Amino acid sequence: MSADMPLVRVENLEKYFWENDSILDRLFGDEPVPVRAVDGVSLDIHRGETLGLVGESGCGKSTAGETLLRLQEPTDGRVEFEGANVYDMDGSDLDDFRREAQIVFQDPFSSLDPRMTVGSIVRQPLDIHDVGSKAERRDRVQELLERVGLSADQLDRYPHEFSGGQRQRIGIARALALEPDFLVLDEPTSALDVSVQAQVLNLLDDLQAEFDLTYLLISHDLSVIRHVCDRVAVMYLGEIVEIGPVGDLFEDPRHPYTQALLESVPRASTAERERERETLAGDVPSPRNPPSGCRFRTRCPMVIPPEDLDIEQDTYRQLMTVRQRIESRDVSLESVGDDGRFERGEDGIPAEDVPGFVAALKERLLDETLPPRHDEILEEALAELADENWGAAADRLRETYESVCERDRPELETEEHPVACHLHGEASERTGEPDSWT
Repeated sequence: MSADMPLVRVENLEKYFWENDSILDRLFGDEPVPVRAVDGVSLDIHRGETLGLVGESGCGKSTAGETLLRLQEPTDGRVEFEGANVYDMDGSDLDDFRREAQIVFQDPFSSLDPRMTVGSIVRQPLDIHDVGSKAERRDRVQELLERVGLSADQLDRYPHEFSGGQRQRIGIARALALEPDFLVLDEPTSALDVSVQAQVLNLLDDLQAEFDLTYLLISHDLSVIRHVCDRVAVMYLGEIVEIGPVGDLFEDPRHPYTQALLESVPRASTAERERERETLAGDVPSPRNPPSGCRFRTRCPMVIPPEDLDIEQDTYRQLMTVRQRIESRDVSLESVGDDGRFERGEDGIPAEDVPGFVAALKERLLDETLPPRHDEILEEALAELADENWGAAADRLRETYESVCERDRPELETEEHPVACHLHGEASERTGEPDSWT
């Protein structure tokens, strides 16, 4: 393998879980529904580095790590290890890959068999791959336990006799048994006390230098990522939205989601005690039905309006939210009006009551008064709801307010600090610098 070739290369990796896909579902004609846990992830991991994979819970980080190691079979995509496609491996080639790539799991208790002694747990990889004699395996286990900070005299004890930090050290010793080159560290400190986290991180750092290891560190803790990693990949709803050197990403985050993640980190400095923190609006969309275009657009504070639309970002965000609620029919029409005065007949609400219906509905959906032009457009859309014309109402708003962020899926650029965001693509050339939308 050439010096500049990455140890691990991931190209368009996909992992879907399917619902409504049983024999009964097929008999009743139900269509399978994909849960897009990992959806087109591409990244490189170079020998000797630590790449951090960060994002909110449920974004697909752990699934990506497990699929990368082929602990789960992919839906599509390619993973190369030292230039060879992992998903084409079988027999001895796959056994060799299993020896070279290992994982440390998040929960240091459930990942250890409570019926096995610590010595048996650490020795198991050596038994499976038939490494060394019985005496050599026992010596190797003792050596590993001592290297991770435990005593060789403890190999006949059971996992429940150890603390959480000690159990995680046992998991690390097991992962190192076959002398791998690559480790996936899946939230290795999230289940540990804060006082123990630093000890485990320092241990991992020492082991990396001693054994020339390469890490993929999965975490939602940005302080851990900043302390340990060389580069960081930010994941949102199954996709990578930004990758960059750790210093660049923390000092100059380019994607609005990355900026929001960093903004949410508590500050220790008393000088920032009074700072206002802008939290993300809305919930993470379901991976069963992710948004079109940029998946972050439903929560993004910097969605790009149409080119000819002179509108403040807060106002545009409100109108986008109203439109999304109309499209999903998340608006109750029966309870509009405090006194129930809007009686709905077979032909809808009587024409003379429509203005009052629109005014009451607008008051419910908006927090502030709109500029006249946008107020008129919204009233035209809401008037369609008097006759429950949901599609017409949504179309009226879409024809004026549809954004490039929902129309086109941004691509992760090929550069040192790539970002998948229209603010840094062609759209930014005509809408101005990203800073103008903050």
